[in-house]
Amino acid sequence: MIKNLGPYRIIRMLGRGGMGTVYEGVNDQTGQRAAVKALPANLADDGNFRDRFMGEIKTLKQLKHPNIVELFGDGEQDGVLFYAMELVEGQTLQEELQAKHQFQWPEVLRIGIEVCQALKHAHDHGIIHRDLKPANLLRTKTGEIKLTDFGIAKLFGATHLTADGSVVGTADYMAPEQAEGKPVSNRTDLFSLGALMFTLLTRRPPFSGGSIPEVLHRLRYDDAPLVRRYAPSVPIELEEIIDQLLKKDASERIPTALVLANQLKAMEHGLSAKTVAEHPTITTSPPPASPNDQKTRESPYQRTPATELSPTAIEPITGRVPPDAYSWNDATVVTSDAPPSQVAPNPSSGETVADVTSNQNRFTTFDEQRRQQERSETSKPTDPIRVGGLIVGLVALLGFVAWGLSPPTADALYEQIATIAREGDLQDAKPKIERFLASHANDARYTEVEDWLLDIQSRYLFSRLRTRAKRETLSEVQQAYVEAMKLVESNPELAREELESLLSNYADASNEADPITCQQAARHQLKRLNADSSSSASDS
Repeated sequence: MIKNLGPYRIIRMLGRGGMGTVYEGVNDQTGQRAAVKALPANLADDGNFRDRFMGEIKTLKQLKHPNIVELFGDGEQDGVLFYAMELVEGQTLQEELQAKHQFQWPEVLRIGIEVCQALKHAHDHGIIHRDLKPANLLRTKTGEIKLTDFGIAKLFGATHLTADGSVVGTADYMAPEQAEGKPVSNRTDLFSLGALMFTLLTRRPPFSGGSIPEVLHRLRYDDAPLVRRYAPSVPIELEEIIDQLLKKDASERIPTALVLANQLKAMEHGLSAKTVAEHPTITTSPPPASPNDQKTRESPYQRTPATELSPTAIEPITGRVPPDAYSWNDATVVTSDAPPSQVAPNPSSGETVADVTSNQNRFTTFDEQRRQQERSETSKPTDPIRVGGLIVGLVALLGFVAWGLSPPTADALYEQIATIAREGDLQDAKPKIERFLASHANDARYTEVEDWLLDIQSRYLFSRLRTRAKRETLSEVQQAYVEAMKLVESNPELAREELESLLSNYADASNEADPITCQQAARHQLKRLNADSSSSASDS
């Protein structure tokens, strides 16, 4: 078996998957322990495997956060690509589930907050994880949560490593758009986080099924059940957040990891000293067992099955996995980039890889890379032109900072909002909309911007009422609003009639938990439908 990789003396194998083998190693120069992931030479010759492995390294190089497993350095030895990362002593959340740990809602709130912090850092660097699940979250001995396995992470806009229409991820935690091979976004990870929190609280994924096709069918066509159906002690506020994260339409989900983290923190603070009122629960038989509930082979730790070995799946590093334990992605749907027979060598089966002897072998730590870059910059000759350029740049920077600190003009704010309205999700523009309305009440575009805010509030009300309808009977006006909104896309004419009927038959009644009343939302939606109808008539 491998004895050394770069400066690391290999102690034992920790896990093995379709994209390589993970070892525990000790740096003979510093004594540092690390998890060393290696892509053997026979797989490195395959351009697709090599690109994916190098992509994982590139991803990890951009990330440095307390809630993400840290990368120490990377190298190549006798054709074996490898990188060294933080060795986390602890368990994955999947192992805790299999050990029958009962996750209480305050604990899940805290886990959710820490995962949000990791996701925000990744999203800020343009990286979508795409495989968020209990097996990829480690809990250290001090209780800190760390996100790992960025093997199928994808940069925003990158497509060269995944063919159009292909699917990579874990079915039980996969967002609908991901399951359909459609473009993913940061909200794809937030859907997976909602499925993760649901699973921790109820001990089963939200779209459980007896087979992968059944799970994917429910994911695409069934509404997620409410958490309190299986865990009645969970606060309604947390239930509503999870239900919003599990919306089929990504635009209806909470927009960013930062917004979600702030909501969870506020809930953690507000509910920590509050006794949650008991609510009637639905008595029901448990849903069908998920493929994740089954065992695939005998081992000291229960593993979960897969229809096919994932090309990017490795066992999260715990330092406890026995050397003969294979690593499988639970209920994984993968691309067919290579035949299942192309897997990493298994040291326990007698397969070997040569020791390091070549002068071409390399290992570079990130500290060394940073020092080399600094030396390269400082070694450049200083000349008047370069100094002048630095001075001009500094002046420009100071001017930019001064401009950034000044309040944006109405024109600038409006253009930013309009751009988001045309090209993105209007929810992302909400802070700018509120700022415009607060600062530019006399602007001629005030009504137009106010309508955008009403768009957001109406959509939120619709989403909130649909969630409440799963656990309680809505009032007549609320039910009328939900039914009318369901028709807006499929039958605008009938939706218009239903909205007009609502406004004629029901008095205006507010609910302090909702941003606007059903009547206000109905009037706004009717205004939008009439405008669309007039526009269509003029075009024809």
